[in-house]
Amino acid sequence: MVDLGNVTLGPLDRSVLVGPFSLEEGDDTLWVNITQISPQQEWNFSYALLWWESSDGRQLGTQKVYGEQLGEIFRFGVGLAPVERDGRIYIAPRAYNRRWISIDNPPEWVLNFEAASGYTGTGTGPPAFGIRATLGTLANLANVRIPYEIIDGIAYLTQ
Repeated sequence: MVDLGNVTLGPLDRSVLVGPFSLEEGDDTLWVNITQISPQQEWNFSYALLWWESSDGRQLGTQKVYGEQLGEIFRFGVGLAPVERDGRIYIAPRAYNRRWISIDNPPEWVLNFEAASGYTGTGTGPPAFGIRATLGTLANLANVRIPYEIIDGIAYLTQ
């Protein structure tokens, strides 16, 4: 995991840059570990939207996140590797409880971020019918890819 540091959020913040993060060649998934640093008690003022954005947009999706003092890992991915691998992670707090906005001296919400990327999907594009399996990558229980070939429309293992 890459430590992206702490981000301090207030009730009037909109889109806040967490930091730059590039996915490795062929990676299709991003994991972000978020740990609430402050306040030390349960945070009940808001949630936040978190996403990774490249020049091609939010290709890995957006997640709703809450503060967790012990940390929580969020998985971003749609099963396809993004076209552009260089991007930035953003967070946008959403005040669902007006108390946070209306307090005279509102508390800050401080979160720590760590991120890692890897491969978990079915590849970089839709399968080619008649050339390879049409239901995704074949894998054993250890999540290791199994080699196969198509002969007369039937997939045969080649191990």
